[in-house]
Amino acid sequence: MAAFKEFGIDGLENKSRRPKTNPRETPIRIKERIIELRKEKNECALKIQWDLEDEGIGIHFQTIQKIIKIEGLTRKYRTRKIHYNYVRIPLKKGELVEIDVKFVPDRIEGQRYYQFTAIDCSSRWRYMQAYENADNVSSIAFLEELMSVADFKIQAVKTDNGSCFTNRYTGYNKSSDPLNLRLHAFDILCSKLGTPHCLIDPGKPQQNSFVERSHRTDQQKFYDQLIFQSFEDLKYKLRLWNMYYNDTKHCGLNGKTPNQALRLF
Repeated sequence: MAAFKEFGIDGLENKSRRPKTNPRETPIRIKERIIELRKEKNECALKIQWDLEDEGIGIHFQTIQKIIKIEGLTRKYRTRKIHYNYVRIPLKKGELVEIDVKFVPDRIEGQRYYQFTAIDCSSRWRYMQAYENADNVSSIAFLEELMSVADFKIQAVKTDNGSCFTNRYTGYNKSSDPLNLRLHAFDILCSKLGTPHCLIDPGKPQQNSFVERSHRTDQQKFYDQLIFQSFEDLKYKLRLWNMYYNDTKHCGLNGKTPNQALRLF
């Protein structure tokens, strides 16, 4: 009757009994911190959960996913028509290392540069170096430097079919002696080192998935964020970025960093 006296006939209509507050709702300060980390680092919900745990904040990654989705901070992915399913076999450190080349996106002082990358398929430990050319000389120099820097034995390397790694599709049969085919300089070095050199199938970059994924991370979090004044500046910042990468927690390593995984494996 009180509602009828105050609001008339409208006061007799049924009203929502839904609570005005939710006692289990995530505090606004934690929501703001999640949004801040997402915009700052552009990381997935699981990595944000680990960052918050380091700050003493406990929250499930699925809750973080919901907050990111509500705020419209999710990524839009292109739908693939064909999916390739590969059987992933656990590897020991150094058992297989993927190597690839990435174009440095923008010219520096009018010059094009190239990033050579090697990543251990087991620990995700990575080594990078910038070169002025993507040729045989650079690939050989990079492999020699990789062998001297890595503190584990590299048992095999895998590359794509680029001309700086193989001549299987670019002049492999160009030899005066058909029974003694000319080998690529990279293959000759691998043979001297006792390190087998594996090639992916043509047109299947998915078979070099670890290094390809790391290159996407380089583009999003390194090249899209920085400007380089010179070649030496590029090499210096690339070295710092690689150190940061090897000390960053990875979902594929269950929250461990590549350097931590090296010590475990």
